[in-house]
Formats: sequence, C-alpha cells, structure tokens
Amino acid sequence: MFFTRSQPEKLSQSERLARVRLARSSNVGPVTFRKVLERFGTAHQAIEALPALIAKTGGKRAITLASRDAAVAEIETALAIGAKPVIWGDAEYPDALAAIADAPPFFYVMGRMELLSKPAVGIVGARNASTHGCQFARKLATDLCQAGYVVTSGMARGIDGAAHDGALACGGTDGGTIAVLAGGVDVVYPRENAKLHAQLCETGCVISEMPPGLSPQARHFPRRNRIISGLALGVIVIEAGRNSGSLITARMAADQGREVFAVPGSPADPRASGPNSLIRDGATLCDSADVVINQLRGLHTASHFQDQKLFFDRNGVPDGAHKHVGDIEDILQSLDAENSIADTQTRQNRGLPENDDDAPPLDVASQLMEFLSLAPLPVDTLIRVSKQPAAMVSTLLIELELAGRVERHPGNRVSRIAD
Repeated sequence: MFFTRSQPEKLSQSERLARVRLARSSNVGPVTFRKVLERFGTAHQAIEALPALIAKTGGKRAITLASRDAAVAEIETALAIGAKPVIWGDAEYPDALAAIADAPPFFYVMGRMELLSKPAVGIVGARNASTHGCQFARKLATDLCQAGYVVTSGMARGIDGAAHDGALACGGTDGGTIAVLAGGVDVVYPRENAKLHAQLCETGCVISEMPPGLSPQARHFPRRNRIISGLALGVIVIEAGRNSGSLITARMAADQGREVFAVPGSPADPRASGPNSLIRDGATLCDSADVVINQLRGLHTASHFQDQKLFFDRNGVPDGAHKHVGDIEDILQSLDAENSIADTQTRQNRGLPENDDDAPPLDVASQLMEFLSLAPLPVDTLIRVSKQPAAMVSTLLIELELAGRVERHPGNRVSRIAD
C-alpha cells in the first residue's frame, strides 16, 4: 500500500447492496452519493430518509431510488461474467481514487485486483497516433512498469492501446496495467481491441463504473477520464489535438492535485498542439520515464491525497455523520450541480456518434497518413503497422508523394509533410 488506509476492513453485505442501490438511483451522482453518506452515515438510513426529505422541496429535485431487485440483478450479472464489484468503503477501494471529490460510488473489476493498490501513472493520447508516438508510449509504459508502477489508460486506439501493450510486455514485474472503460467492463470497445481486452482480464486489470453489458456513449468518456487520472500519481499526454479528450484528462489530473507530464512534438504536427500547450501552461516536459520517476519519487505517501477523504469507523459510518440531519441544503446543491453537468454534457455531445465505430472508415491512404509523423519512418515499419500489402503501400506512397503530402528520406524512410 502507498497510502494510509482509513476505510473499514469490511462492509456488511446489506450495506454494500444499499450503496449500490443508492448509487444507481436517478439523479444521484458521485458527489451527491458522498454527501448523502456524510449526512446519514449509512446507505440504509439514507434510503429510508431521502424520499421524505426530498418531498419537502416540492418535488423540484426528484430522486427515484433503485429497487433492491434491480441492484441484486446487476451484481449477479457481473459475478456471472467474472467481474467483482468494489464499493466505496470496501478495503479494496483504491485510496488514491477515494481522494478525488467525485470518486465513483462503486465499480466493477476483472483481472488482477491487487494492481489497484499499487502506485500508478496514467498514459493517454491521440487515437489517430503516429507510429512514433505509439512506439514511445510502449517504451514509456515498459520502463515505468519495470520501475514498479502500474500504467492506467482507457484501452482506446492509438496511444492508449500502445501503453497497455508496453505494460503487458513487462510480464511478472512489480508493475502492470489497468484499463478504465467507458462502457461495461465486459464490453470490448473498440472491437479491434478484443485480444487486448482478453489479455488485460488475464494478466492486467479492467474496471468500469458502468453496468455490465452497457455500450459506451459519448457522455461516458469524460466520466471515464476522471478515473484514469484519479487512480494515478500523475498523467502523461502523448500526441493530442487541442480539443482532445486527453487534455480533459490532463485538466482533471491537475484539479485532482496530480502531476501532469507532456511529450513535446513538432509545432507543425497538429497532434503536438495539445502536449505543447500543456508544457506552456506548466506541465513537466517528458522525454523519458526517468523524468516521471524522478518527479514522482516521494509522492507515494503524500498527505494531500488524504485531504478530501471520508473517514469511516468499523461500521462504515463517516465521522460526523448524523449532524444536522434535517438540513440537506448541501445535498440539494450537489443534486443541482450534477444535473447541470449532465445537461451540459448532453448538449455538448448532441449529434456526435456514440462511439468511433459509428464513424465512416478511413480509406487506406488516409490510414497511412495517420501512421506517419514529421519524423521519418521506415517503409517496412509502415507496412507492418498498417497491415496492408507491400505493393499497395508502395503505390499509395508514390501517389501521396506526387500530391506533396509525404517526403522520401535515405534508408527507405518516409515522413508526412506539414500541412
């Protein structure tokens, strides 16, 4: 363990189920969940008290409590696929994640649960990453795992997948990797990562706060990102556009008091605009794992991770519970705030595809351009990573060269030309 534990060794099964019910109740988000537990001490008491108290507001802030049968059915579905629920207050709940203000009330785990208790570093970046970017992400993840860190990421295309691959390559070292999914823990997204998902479930770890079987939607990804950073001591951004979700993760990491690292790139490459802007704003420039390891040294027991935690006694009741039970203004304010956030996310995501698989596929030439960066890449490597016939790649490179989009270099290497 790298944080001082302040939660109980074990919650009663009835209280664990009550917490699942409370978390799955309509309009109860992570912040409201925490405030309700602070106010009433246990989920059992909250479930009994909330309907009457909310009624006093005139029905302006309705909470529909999840039924016991629905909560039991969800947990049984998870257990049937080998996923274990980790609930706020369980001894297995990661202390680093518990320290953030909007920590998930509970989540499901498949794979090596012990990885949740190890010091972690997040690695995120572009889905349309260059081959060089993916190679660097793999090396960074491998080096961090060899140093004893767990790598957290989102199992997306590009940088995320490369980071998981690099961490898995470490084998039996002290490190490992955790994938945080936007959909259900058993839902493979993107579909091309089915093999990676299976590897993660066997030798790594996969977690999600969503119910099993739920397909990811656009609004789920920002929520997923806070968990990636919340599990980690710091987050590294490799290749990300100005509007990338990776920058959202970086901002969340900063808000959570975590370290932010960024890998610089050429100003002519749009994928470098995000990391370069983070460096200008004060992020630590990262060109090797040593930079991260040196920066994080000594943070494993940092006291600021304890600042926002709830402190439970052996019965799972937070210190200060039952104070001013009749005053629920802070709960009402959190309900309003979380509903406002949900509305904003709905407006922002209106018209967007629910996942990348809904977008039209790239033609092969566009795929080749996505793999290339301003740094020269061997053509043999491009053929291997693109999984296209050598003759097709050779022909397309000639066309792209004539179109002024790529440049040839000695040693049978090629690079993209800045737009």
